[in-house]
Amino acid sequence: MDWKTLTLEELAEATGRADNSSNRHTMGMAEFARRQTDAQIAASNAQIEAAAAEKRAAKAAVKGTAAAEKNAKYMLASVIVAAIAAVASAVSAIATVHPFK
Repeated sequence: MDWKTLTLEELAEATGRADNSSNRHTMGMAEFARRQTDAQIAASNAQIEAAAAEKRAAKAAVKGTAAAEKNAKYMLASVIVAAIAAVASAVSAIATVHPFK
């Protein structure tokens, strides 16, 4: 019997029907352990890939935050320049209405 080709149900049935002290039972239990180990390895690899993806996402978030900070500084600078321009415009308008002598 090729234990690796059995479905999980077939493996469980073959192992369950075998005597606990038989080679057939031992082989079935070994195949269960092998499949469980394969599943755990696959799950570990998936977790490693997920952690790498989270690391890349964190780096992207840091870059996005830096860009937002830079944008906020430019916005503040443009507001300051607009305020200076408004003050200059007001001084110019006052000077036009009430010329300095």
